[in-house]
Amino acid sequence: MNSTAKKTAVVYFSWSPDGSTRYAAETIARAVNADVFEIKAEMPYPGNYSKCCDEAKPECYGKALRPVKPLEGFDPSAYELVFVGTPNWWGTMAPPVRSWVSSVAEALKGRKAVMFQTNGGGGLQRAGKEFAELLPGVTVLDPMSFPGSSVRQNAEELEAFAAECAGA
Repeated sequence: MNSTAKKTAVVYFSWSPDGSTRYAAETIARAVNADVFEIKAEMPYPGNYSKCCDEAKPECYGKALRPVKPLEGFDPSAYELVFVGTPNWWGTMAPPVRSWVSSVAEALKGRKAVMFQTNGGGGLQRAGKEFAELLPGVTVLDPMSFPGSSVRQNAEELEAFAAECAGA
């Protein structure tokens, strides 16, 4: 990529090391030659699903911020478009994503951002609206939700979404 090319980043959070959101993020990044960054909570959620739910559910309902580690090498000024990936947790984005978006909202002003989400059947729900509310002054493209159970069989859909957003 030469220095005059438009740069794109994919930033995502995935609870599971082999999760649907990670797969979606990596597929989108390959489709548009984007840099990839993973959001990691300072205090990771438990690996046990039920215990994770016990911690995350009240955070989601309360729109709580969960502190995240800095993204090494991520400079918002270097990117024209930022894809932000999250699992759907109780109808919204995972708290580490909310935290990260809140922390970079000012730096993303004048740029484009788009949220993609994986879900267990709930669809987009309020996540896209809440994402846009966190980013005043940012051109927020229409979000997309992908069913986690079939995301690995639908790479073409992820690639088409990525190409459409990158061309916007």
